[in-house]
Amino acid sequence: MMCFPRRLRDMVPLKISFIYLVISVLWIFSSDHLVGLLFTDSQVITQAQTFKGWLYVGSTAAVIYVLLRREIATYASTAESLRKTGQDLLDLLDAMPVGVALTDGTTIEYINTSFSERFGYSPDEIPTDEQWFLLAYPDPIYRRAVINQWQQELASAREQGVPIKPIEVRVSCKNGETRQVIANAQLIGNRIVVIFTDITERELLRNELAKMQKLESIGMLAGSIAHDFNNILTGIMGNLSYAQVLLDPSHPAQGPLASAEHGTTRAVDLTGQLLTFARGGEPVKKILNIGELISESMNLMLRGSKVRGVIELAEDLWWVEGDGGQLSQVLNNMIINALQAMPDGGRLRIGAENLRLTPSAGRSLPPGNYVHIEIEDSGHGMEPAVLERIFDPYFTTKERGTGLGLASTYSIINRHGGGITVDSSPGQGARFSVLLPATETPSAITEVPEPGRQPTKAVGQRRILVMDDEPAICEIASSMLNYLGYEVETCSGGAEAVTRYQQARAKNRPYDAVIMDLTIPGGIGGKEAARQILALDAQACLIVSSGYSHDPIMAEYQKHGFKGGLAKPYRVGDLARMLAAVLAE
Repeated sequence: MMCFPRRLRDMVPLKISFIYLVISVLWIFSSDHLVGLLFTDSQVITQAQTFKGWLYVGSTAAVIYVLLRREIATYASTAESLRKTGQDLLDLLDAMPVGVALTDGTTIEYINTSFSERFGYSPDEIPTDEQWFLLAYPDPIYRRAVINQWQQELASAREQGVPIKPIEVRVSCKNGETRQVIANAQLIGNRIVVIFTDITERELLRNELAKMQKLESIGMLAGSIAHDFNNILTGIMGNLSYAQVLLDPSHPAQGPLASAEHGTTRAVDLTGQLLTFARGGEPVKKILNIGELISESMNLMLRGSKVRGVIELAEDLWWVEGDGGQLSQVLNNMIINALQAMPDGGRLRIGAENLRLTPSAGRSLPPGNYVHIEIEDSGHGMEPAVLERIFDPYFTTKERGTGLGLASTYSIINRHGGGITVDSSPGQGARFSVLLPATETPSAITEVPEPGRQPTKAVGQRRILVMDDEPAICEIASSMLNYLGYEVETCSGGAEAVTRYQQARAKNRPYDAVIMDLTIPGGIGGKEAARQILALDAQACLIVSSGYSHDPIMAEYQKHGFKGGLAKPYRVGDLARMLAAVLAE
């Protein structure tokens, strides 16, 4: 019902009464005077007075009718104008991209459409402030803190006349989501208008940026450490594998050597985790069947455990373009994390489905096709403080944890153009959600044969040049190549490699292949040396080698003129297969 201003309501009766009084006074004086002038007979005067009275009644009724009709028309026009203005105001509030609520401090009188759509609650579900606080802040401790802050701000505003300070809160929505919002309130008489600005996406982006900055900060250090460590491991692993092929298979030293090589392999895995943080590192991508990777990781990691695994894969699951080794590492890390959360057994579910992200999906990832992977366990869950730091490098809640597992997982997924989130609460398990860019067109997957124990020797003499700044690597590479039947020369830098290559061509004794270290501190590395050699001989057979196996050049060595890429550390068999492959072309 539309209400008129009180002043307007009081003026209307006063206006009509005044008009009626004026007409009555004028009629009485003028009509009596006129009758006295026109008639002298008392009987005629009486009849004239009676006629005058009826005429007065009729004329005043007509005047009042006209006045009332005019006023009613004015009121109707005003009411329609006010109704339209009120509706325009409501439409404006509903169109606002923020939640708006009006309350008298006890009863919620109005909420706009954005409020209902964002938080999921209808006006019937939150008729009072108390009901809103119960639903929006289910945790009693957090709810009490919010209510106390809210009441303090209201009291200060009413007593001191100061503006109400904005409050940043976490609101629990009807669908179970938690939204980060800023509540701005304003006193209007006895009512309070509250505007809720959703900053969830902004906070997510800010947290993502903070994580990326942390990863970048350790990436610069991780790359150099892993590179140097892999150079050391190349000498160790190379000598171990070389010793194994030199000794008879029945020799007693074979067992200790195999154990030492296994330990070196574990060290290589650790440097692999460090390299996922390294600045500039890129995964070596190919088209993968992610469903097969999930099945392999689940079967491998759950073997011998008390946990029951469940795999749910969409029948038409899209393929993923990625680094198979790195993505297997991601799955293994998350499965290990789930197993550690269920020491007494439980249920681990991994599901994968196709997902098309639209521009309106509200995600930080660009629109497109993705494979959505969910890893859900029935473990003990995580506290909010742990949840906030779960992907931070070196953060761990385990006594023997390194804090690199989930941090490297986050880095790998990010390098693949995807995203990862986690949802958990104490006693409710944890659910990791991974999105990876998908491709609907599979391609043939080249199977890489397992390294054999006995390498194949070269047929005939082939000349190989090894360029590396580490004398130990040059020495072991030379020994392994000599064993394989190659003629070997070594040098320590790119400039010397170019000179030797040019001199060998001039003597008509060219090198059949050149193995080049990618990074030479303070000198010319493999990339620049390859450019200069290819300028001399476009058909040169060049192999790039680096302890920084995720370097972009290692991932796309063909684009830089190399025929192959040999990641450090490597065994005799790795070296034999690489040379056999490139020299057979």
